[in-house]
Amino acid sequence: PLPIAKPEMDVWAHITSVAAALRSSLIAYFLMFFLYDQKYAAFGAAAAGLQWSWVAPILLRNVLGAVLVCGAWDYFLYYSPLAPRLHAYKYNPQYPSGKHMLRDACWTISAMVCATAVEASLCIGYAKGILPHYRQISDAPITNFLALALVTHWRVPHFWAIHRLMHPWRTANVPDFGRILYRHVHSVHHKSHNPTAFSGTAMHPVEATLYFSAAYVILPLGVHPIVPLACLVDCAVGAWLGHDGFAFPGSGHYFHHLHHQHFECNYGADLVPIDKWMGTFAACKADVAAIVGTAGGRRRSTKAK
Repeated sequence: PLPIAKPEMDVWAHITSVAAALRSSLIAYFLMFFLYDQKYAAFGAAAAGLQWSWVAPILLRNVLGAVLVCGAWDYFLYYSPLAPRLHAYKYNPQYPSGKHMLRDACWTISAMVCATAVEASLCIGYAKGILPHYRQISDAPITNFLALALVTHWRVPHFWAIHRLMHPWRTANVPDFGRILYRHVHSVHHKSHNPTAFSGTAMHPVEATLYFSAAYVILPLGVHPIVPLACLVDCAVGAWLGHDGFAFPGSGHYFHHLHHQHFECNYGADLVPIDKWMGTFAACKADVAAIVGTAGGRRRSTKAK
């Protein structure tokens, strides 16, 4: 039987989310201080402005990282010798087609270009002194550590906001720009109704740029540059693992899986229960009709073609 989504996490789930955030932070630390022989661009090269010499390694790293992580995880879940044993844990018993996976892989590579653009803007801002920040992590160890440990928590409200923006607003007071954004932008992501790891960032470039712009949220605190980089990593890895479609052994999130199947619910994450507060939480399929006000007619009208 399918699980029931919960409107908010318990204490243990918050602890595991902090652990995942620290995982993203360690990856960011490696990318910033150990991956390349030269300094990270934010500490020097980006001061000269946008140049292919320092942007290209970041783009290559992001694209290869996406292909390797998503490709390896999807292979393990769908094609490895263990795949038949794991099938019982898949939320949707149907497997997506190879064509579907290839489509999502192409969109994810496109999204990595957008993530690189956001990262490059941060590097230029730091290198040129436009963005105030702590020069060393040790200059404000508590602030930087908390920002890193809670990265998933503080980026979820941003995710809810941009995600809700791209679904129909269902209001007569103002033009329904959400319906327009859904049709021309967000519907790309919703074509992944049976998601895999590659589906996590299978987004239109506009949505991908908005999604990764979560890294800007923390800038007013003047944190060390590793914090927004950790946010970019967390956005990517969290989306990839969170869309794998399996309750076990992966990180498939049934809360968000319901959104992919029924569209008009669970816009954020149970980490910060905004959907509970805004009346858009659904624990199961039966709850969706109450959210949209009908048994499904209005919901189906927004489904990706």
